[in-house]
Amino acid sequence: MLATLLHVLGVVLLLLGCAVAFFSLVVGLPGTFVILGIALVYAWATGFASVQWSTIGWLALLAVLGEGIELAASGAGAAGARPSRRVTFGALAGALIGGIAGTPFLLGVGALLGALAGAFVGAALAVRAEGGSFEESVATGVAALKGRLLGFVLKAALAAVMIALLAVAVL
Repeated sequence: MLATLLHVLGVVLLLLGCAVAFFSLVVGLPGTFVILGIALVYAWATGFASVQWSTIGWLALLAVLGEGIELAASGAGAAGARPSRRVTFGALAGALIGGIAGTPFLLGVGALLGALAGAFVGAALAVRAEGGSFEESVATGVAALKGRLLGFVLKAALAAVMIALLAVAVL
């Protein structure tokens, strides 16, 4: 009876932690790695009974893939509209600065909005610095914003897959 109660409590805490980690993506935190850490703690606490090392390996792969896709999509959106290292760097740096600056607003959701706006501004300023027109800079900024948003959506989808994989392992 006590073992069953502890198992249910452990699964509830695991899934609650994963839900918090999923929503931490909105605030700009690397929620995929938080999910991986939570899975590792759960696996260790249960003696790797239901969450095996193979599951941890898949989760690690998905976490790295999610972060990589987000980073690549953020820069590729701007570079696709106007390919240059300066524009790509401007979009990435703008997203980072915007995400940090926006964090205190809207209960942390400002981090996502700030990153989107920062990618737009960073890419647009880089185009202007290269001598591009206002229309080119706006178009490139919009492309950077779309790339950043696509990266976030894909990373969130991979985080959902990670949680589903964990749920299947423990239930």
